[in-house]
Amino acid sequence: MVNVHLRCDETTGEFRAGVSGVYRCGSPWLCPVCAVWKALARAEKVKDVAKATFGRGGQVGLLVLTASHSKGMSLADVKKLIQNASSNARKGRAWINAQDVYGILGVVVGQEVTYSRVNGWHYHQHLCIPVDGPTDEEKAHAGEDAALLEVLVRERAEKAARWLAASYKDQIRARGGKVSDRHGCRVRVADDWEDASGYTAKGSMAWEVSGGHKDVTKAASSMTPWDVAAAAIDGDAFMMQRWREYVDVMPGTRTCVVSAALGTKLDIPASESKEGEQELHERDDIVGRVGAPIWRRWMRFGLAATFLSRVEYGGAEGFADAVDATERDADTVVARRVYEEDTLRSIVEEVFCGATVVRLDCKRADDRIPFETAEQAIREAKMRAVREADRRQRKPHGCLVVLPDGDKAPARRARAPTS
Repeated sequence: MVNVHLRCDETTGEFRAGVSGVYRCGSPWLCPVCAVWKALARAEKVKDVAKATFGRGGQVGLLVLTASHSKGMSLADVKKLIQNASSNARKGRAWINAQDVYGILGVVVGQEVTYSRVNGWHYHQHLCIPVDGPTDEEKAHAGEDAALLEVLVRERAEKAARWLAASYKDQIRARGGKVSDRHGCRVRVADDWEDASGYTAKGSMAWEVSGGHKDVTKAASSMTPWDVAAAAIDGDAFMMQRWREYVDVMPGTRTCVVSAALGTKLDIPASESKEGEQELHERDDIVGRVGAPIWRRWMRFGLAATFLSRVEYGGAEGFADAVDATERDADTVVARRVYEEDTLRSIVEEVFCGATVVRLDCKRADDRIPFETAEQAIREAKMRAVREADRRQRKPHGCLVVLPDGDKAPARRARAPTS
């Protein structure tokens, strides 16, 4: 059984729901289940930073750091380049002066990685930059105009983020890397604490699993680590190598750490030196229990957070209603997935007509790769589009064709007539 707890936060007075009795490996990089709850925990930490900053009249600058990369670069090299440049941009006398000039309280760094079949590994960082409340000069300039005062502080937060972006670019170039002045860094100011939290902490790889909470539009060639793992499981040898590379590099990477100095300035808890341990809850905090199979079902469908929100809203009295409502949501998800599966299957059968995929350079007829599921067919279609784009840029070593079932031999590349 999974125990559901409802505890009152001593700092904010808000009731927050949680669970115990669930085994977790604690890895946000290798486990799709832990990626979700770790993302939620990170979001809570960044939310605390943003709330405390806004509470003292400050603002939060947001910054994305990237660098130019190619398919031939290893994940370790891309990560090392960006991490070192980002870290060194926040060291030395210039950084100390910038903190004084812009009122920078600290920086929280969120780390994320995706993969592109065209451009390779795309490691990047999301920075949350809280700046302090109004200065004496800003107060004097704004007078009694509260709206103008907020604008002045927002402008200072944006300047702080732009200063850090410029320092980062200098560090990248000093290490022989390349970064676009136009697209290498993206700067803006958070609209509110929820914006700051979602922007910095959650990450697309967690929401890919949990049900798409983050609105991300991806090209067919852009893949989260879970996409890489799925392709590897389906037999893609190249993706298997990429997954092993990812496993060697990313585990152990800490993200969204609230430093002791920042925690002290904002009077909030700093991040633990060691993460991954479960919290222990007192038994008198338990408001109900859910069967493990039901909980796993909700986790698989991305409904666990929805259920906990319902418990926070309805309390112990509304626990049964929260369970019933979440189970209805799960049934809806199942029905929708069945419908989508049937629709996809009918489209695939109509388009491919039971055909078999075979590479032109296959040596044997049994090298053909049959479509076993609609998902495989859709994934294969996306891969074809990427390969076709690659083929147009260079001479192909092999390509894909569709042959009707029953053909005895794969197609061969036609030979040019000889004189």
